[in-house]
Amino acid sequence: MLRFHLVTEFAELCAMRGAWEDLMRRSGLNEPMVTPDWTLAWWRVFGAPGRSLRAALFFDGPRLVGLAPLLERRCRHRSGIPFRRLELLASGEDQADEICSCNLGVIAERGAEADVARALAGALTGAALGAWDELVMPAMRTDGALAVLLARELRQHGIDARIEVTDVSPYIPLPSSWEAYLGALSTSRRYLVRRSMRDLEAWAGGALTLERARTREELAQARAILVRLHAERWSAEGRAGVFASRRFREFHDEVMPAMFERGALDLAWLSARGEPIAALYNLVWNNKLYFYQCGRRVDLPKGLRPGTVIHAYAIRAAIEEGRREYDFLDSPCQYKLALSLSARPLIELRAARPSVNDSARRAAELAAHELRVLKRRVLATWRAAAGSLARAPADRQAPPCGEPAGAPADGASPRREARARAASS
Repeated sequence: MLRFHLVTEFAELCAMRGAWEDLMRRSGLNEPMVTPDWTLAWWRVFGAPGRSLRAALFFDGPRLVGLAPLLERRCRHRSGIPFRRLELLASGEDQADEICSCNLGVIAERGAEADVARALAGALTGAALGAWDELVMPAMRTDGALAVLLARELRQHGIDARIEVTDVSPYIPLPSSWEAYLGALSTSRRYLVRRSMRDLEAWAGGALTLERARTREELAQARAILVRLHAERWSAEGRAGVFASRRFREFHDEVMPAMFERGALDLAWLSARGEPIAALYNLVWNNKLYFYQCGRRVDLPKGLRPGTVIHAYAIRAAIEEGRREYDFLDSPCQYKLALSLSARPLIELRAARPSVNDSARRAAELAAHELRVLKRRVLATWRAAAGSLARAPADRQAPPCGEPAGAPADGASPRREARARAASS
């Protein structure tokens, strides 16, 4: 039996930093976006008001073997019915402020996953974590068994728990050399990388330079370059970009220096003709490189691909430094797929606790769904009737009582048939 302890005060969670990081090293979830640096900064920016801390800690004797960094907040479904949601820290922001954390989850010591899942399910189904209606754990990797174990334990307690694939994360298992990486690409993608690098280097009049922030002063310079080029790239499409959000900026104002101090930030920019033309915001953790954000100039000659090239330079540098993986995180857009060698799914665990609110919500959503189906059927019937009217001869006598042309002689009409079908459905 594991000992359960609930943390509801932020200061107490901060005091767990050392045990938290030690647990990560003993777990299969040693990821940068579940670190104290990332998670605690998120709480300081997004935690209040409206969110209550519900971090569940599990101990085997004095040793921390499980940590579920949860919070509780009040939400409303589209039907207007309120409900209480438990969700992972570093998730659930408003879309305008979204930081898109990936590889989240419950941290458990290797070998203790089943015990932690069982203890967490017991805490969720009892009163230990307080009242809740819905549990949401997004953006989790599938190479750990805890999500599956937790869903199984919750179902055994009578809670509807489901796991769905919600995104795909492309990545590169880095080989021993740049040529080996190029050789692993398909012919067309290898040509794309080489041609992109050759064309941009020819335009630059020589070799491009990948520069990195090495000092605090260079960190501020690199951040300014990133923000400017990111805004330039999105303004070309009439959008502001993520750094337009005040909360997004506040979060990274705290995270960037913290990650930089521990050697976990790789903020780089590509220079040509003495000017930055692209920038990357990468995280370095557990000997892996994680691509988080970027920016690039949009006024270069047509056909040049500075975004693809800066990734190619960063991948080559990561191989030379002996990194084991280049992770593109989420959102498998075209350039990520072109550069990657593999992909892994991201999943979401969602559980609903039986309650009056949940029953009312489900009834409201079912009624709304049935209404939409009914409207589509009626609209299809009307369009069919309108099509018949349009095809009718112009000299045909109009039917009485305002029925559409082509009404059957027995008095039935498409409109009446629609009502009858709607009633029967």
